[in-house]
Amino acid sequence: MPKIFVKKFKNFVFIRYNMKIRINNYYLLVLWRILLIYIIYTLCRVFFIIFNNHLLDTISFNQLTRILWGGLMFDTSAILYTNILYIFLSFLPIPAIKTSLSQKILRWLYIVTNFIAIAINLADCVYFRFTLRRTSMTFFSEFTGDVNFFQILFQSIWLYWYVFLLGILFLLVLIYLSGSCSKTEKLYDRNLSNYIKYYNHSNFGYKFYIMQSIALIITAPIFIIGVRGGVTRTIRPITISNAGDFTDKAIHTAAVLNTPFSLIRTIGKADYKLQKFFEDYDSMADIYTPVHFPAADDCVDRDSLSFSHAPAIKTNGESAMGKNIVILILEGFGAENMQFLNKNLKTNFTPFLDSLSKQGVLFTNAFANGRKSIDAVPSILASIPCMINSYAVTPYSTNKIYGLPKILYSLGYYTAFFHGAPNNSMGIRAVSRLCGVENYFGKDEFGDDSKFDGAWGIWDEHFLQFVGEELPKLPQPFMANIFTLSSHHPFKIPEEWKDLLPDGEVPLQKTIAYADMSVRKFFKKIENQAWFRNTIFVIVPDHSTLWGISPEYGTSIGNTRIPMIYYAPGYIQPGIYNGVTQQIDIMPTLLGMMNYNEPFFAFGRDINKDIEPQFAVNYTSGQFQLVLGDTLLFRNEKELKGVYLLVQDPLLENNLLEAPGCDELKASPTLQAQDAYFKALIQQYINRLIENKLTVE
Repeated sequence: MPKIFVKKFKNFVFIRYNMKIRINNYYLLVLWRILLIYIIYTLCRVFFIIFNNHLLDTISFNQLTRILWGGLMFDTSAILYTNILYIFLSFLPIPAIKTSLSQKILRWLYIVTNFIAIAINLADCVYFRFTLRRTSMTFFSEFTGDVNFFQILFQSIWLYWYVFLLGILFLLVLIYLSGSCSKTEKLYDRNLSNYIKYYNHSNFGYKFYIMQSIALIITAPIFIIGVRGGVTRTIRPITISNAGDFTDKAIHTAAVLNTPFSLIRTIGKADYKLQKFFEDYDSMADIYTPVHFPAADDCVDRDSLSFSHAPAIKTNGESAMGKNIVILILEGFGAENMQFLNKNLKTNFTPFLDSLSKQGVLFTNAFANGRKSIDAVPSILASIPCMINSYAVTPYSTNKIYGLPKILYSLGYYTAFFHGAPNNSMGIRAVSRLCGVENYFGKDEFGDDSKFDGAWGIWDEHFLQFVGEELPKLPQPFMANIFTLSSHHPFKIPEEWKDLLPDGEVPLQKTIAYADMSVRKFFKKIENQAWFRNTIFVIVPDHSTLWGISPEYGTSIGNTRIPMIYYAPGYIQPGIYNGVTQQIDIMPTLLGMMNYNEPFFAFGRDINKDIEPQFAVNYTSGQFQLVLGDTLLFRNEKELKGVYLLVQDPLLENNLLEAPGCDELKASPTLQAQDAYFKALIQQYINRLIENKLTVE
């Protein structure tokens, strides 16, 4: 073979024979192969953007650089996942791993594994046109039954032959540029004795074991950090929704992601299957629909529908359009720990929230739509509940949505989100951006690590003071979302407050007292600021907590009960609302108060108009649970499993479906109507997620 060139470096040599690369350093060879995959993944991303440019809206140069930079984080995770076997075997401290046969096997393991990943990436350039999102594990449930997958595959290859050729090109790149070591040392000398002994060359003695062991030890933390997407404990393993950190538009998240990552991150989460209770969306429209037409609702004759009560929130009659909106999300403030809701509580841990509830409208029958912080953000900001899996970690989290911040932004509002955790913590920033928030203020913007609690972020007391200093600087009108964090495990508070705040039966309660004190100081700071009296405040927890202090809060529905307060001095009249409401009602209710007349999408309802049944929905232990007035229903995807009367049976001890006379109950028009509503709600939610129909068409 004629030598084309030889280029020497200090520690290794690149020798190229007919386009084949050989590297005279084993560890640099492994690094080169990983770097080569990074290059190909980036080229796949560029091709994805070019091929689907007409679907991705306009991408500016700045947006493109953010997409490419953000894509590296997801590429790292996917590359480490798909190459972990190759890397692990390469660094095993076993001499046989460097035999010629072993190296050939490793090389082809690398080539085949990565070609499959690259082929999947390229295939999504085409398939994206039909789903408008990266392919996830739901793909395999969609191509079941009578679908001829291979026929569709071959037709697609014929139709998009240039994508197929690009895949072949990348395969050749892997084969010819994956390289090999230029030295072929023997690891064994069979002439020494009848036993196979390790050949004691300077490159293959104790140094070999030391180098291989060091490489393996170094690889372990790199793998953990790479697949998680960061180093700090506040960073959870990155998910699909984290792509929102690098885009301004939900549709652009597909360009940030790669398909191997999307598939890996949705393993075990592809539990959504198209529901067929009803023929189509139109057949459900008269029972339940998430598509709201405010102008049409205003024309409804309320008297003809026998509505029994006035709007939940009484105002001075003015429209809320142009008023600032502040949504204060309180970490872990379950109703169980609020004395103004739980009369069995001996100590008042929330004296300020108690006083505030008397100045606004207190909702005594409110529910969270999820059980984790990440569930609350889409529930509150986009009226999308958590059902089956957290919306933020599903394959559908990058669906096109128009949350409340996006709508308000279109009306001239400045939108912001304040959270004292590290900016990439728990995916909060990413999900808030997907909901339409334009500006984010976190631990980075706070800028003083001396107030860091050592676990999750900046102490509430200090971060809320920072928020109070920033809010007057925002252009009005604004929508500001503020998320506290100190009442979170491990339930620590600053040393100076430990003897000043009451102890509770459980560690959480003292941190709730600290957070309540912090909120009191926050309102004290802002109450005389010019914007304050032109603002609607919504105070709502992210989720409840299960401690079982009171039995009624230990049930599957009781542990989702939360306080909720709407407060606007001089605008909202103080009062108490005992009807059912939930986090996903906040968006449509605020839009209703603003007399917003354009159609919008929300799974919740406007609690002031009451043209729909009062309901609250969430998911627990493999079942959907629906509060419908005073009734609690449990259902899986096949049948109704439980019916309880909440007022008479708060501990859920008497399932009416198992009581004497249950057959009569099952046949009653009332229960059949309730179950029809339940089925319509489930089908609307699941099918619209799968079909990417979370907007008004």
